Amino acid sequence: METRCLRFLAIGVVLLGVLSGCATTAGRDDVLGLPNAANPEYQAHPLRVIALPVHFVGNLVQYMVVEPISFLLAPVPEAVGLSLEEQRYIEQRQEAWRQYFAGERRLIQ
Repeated sequence: METRCLRFLAIGVVLLGVLSGCATTAGRDDVLGLPNAANPEYQAHPLRVIALPVHFVGNLVQYMVVEPISFLLAPVPEAVGLSLEEQRYIEQRQEAWRQYFAGERRLIQ
């Protein structure tokens, strides 16, 4: 069992190294600077095509599924095991949506 886990770990580390190496192929003007979006090689990263739609779908799920469920479960934090930090976050999100629907605040600032 340990050997199998170590093999998966080794494969994961090698795969991570290969994929992160793709991100560092962009040329840099200075040694300390990070590649930026102005460089065309940065825009051609092989995983960018996958990441953009996945990020979009993640945002849709966050605002259409997760937040309504969180708002519904917020009144009973002990039943679902919400920490104080999570309760504060939900209260802040509820206040932001309340202000948006009341016309006091824009959705994007």
